Amino acid sequence: MGVMTLGAMAVATGGAQAVSAPGGAATCPSNSVCLYYNSPENGWGAFEYFSPGQRGLNLSNFRFTNHGNTGNGYGQVIAMNAASIVNNTDHFVNVYVSQGYYVHYEGHYAGNLNTAYNNDVAMDT
Repeated sequence: MGVMTLGAMAVATGGAQAVSAPGGAATCPSNSVCLYYNSPENGWGAFEYFSPGQRGLNLSNFRFTNHGNTGNGYGQVIAMNAASIVNNTDHFVNVYVSQGYYVHYEGHYAGNLNTAYNNDVAMDT
């Protein structure tokens, strides 16, 4: 997969709007990265969580296995279906998109995937 230039990376992450992380059944575990089926404004939906330090996760091999608050997307393949992320770690997470570049998400970011919205294919946690 290609690497996004610094200028393009600033554009991709500059538009990211952080929101409050979901609570209740949709809470992302501490020191985890969670991908959600819905955007925050649509109730987050089902999610899957990942431990930090994993590289090259092919999101086609994973499904949304946690019901969350709404259950929307439960059982669906994550690749090309994730709309939002909660990064409950202290480091950046890279989400790769189908066009071959990646988008950085800061530690403790919660919100839409923006450029990677429903266009996610792989991830480094």
